[in-house]
Amino acid sequence: MIAVSSLRRCVLLPLLLLGACASAPPEHFYTLEPSVAIDSSAAVSDLSIAVGPLSLPELIDRPQMVLQSGSNQVDIPESRRWAESLRRAIPRVISGNLRRLLPGAAVATRSEQAGATAKYNVAVDILRFDARLGDATTLEARWRIQSAGRPAKSGLTTLREPVQGADHDAVAAAHGRALAALSRDIAAAIGALERAP
Repeated sequence: MIAVSSLRRCVLLPLLLLGACASAPPEHFYTLEPSVAIDSSAAVSDLSIAVGPLSLPELIDRPQMVLQSGSNQVDIPESRRWAESLRRAIPRVISGNLRRLLPGAAVATRSEQAGATAKYNVAVDILRFDARLGDATTLEARWRIQSAGRPAKSGLTTLREPVQGADHDAVAAAHGRALAALSRDIAAAIGALERAP
């Protein structure tokens, strides 16, 4: 009797472990990339710009994508993750977009030690950065541009960017386009500051 019981355990345990491994969904990782076209009509500049600091609400300061599923409900799928933290990705993407929008400008993130010598420092406060699958992403961001000897310039960018598809890759692409629109607002404000007497 003892031998049969031990035999059952020896057979059942590996089957249970195999079933647990087989049921885990595969993880998918997504990136954000600069997406604006290079503005060949913009004047070449010798500006220096540092992007950061960046603040994020606790809700989205996590590795998983945050998806709206109702007016007061979100889904945070464990298997749909950002490949890098949003605290690093968002300033990197804004910096890359600003390089394309302001040809010749030296643009870096604060984490790249550019802040101490940059002519312009751009602080960004992300208030909202979420999406609905198959619908749109929502971006709301306050930003502030500071430069020595000039008054600071602030702005608020709020927009919904359509998700062109029903999957998470389409959500990541829409987030990238929303950050491109934010970058254009910041680039326009820096251009206005440069033209000001």
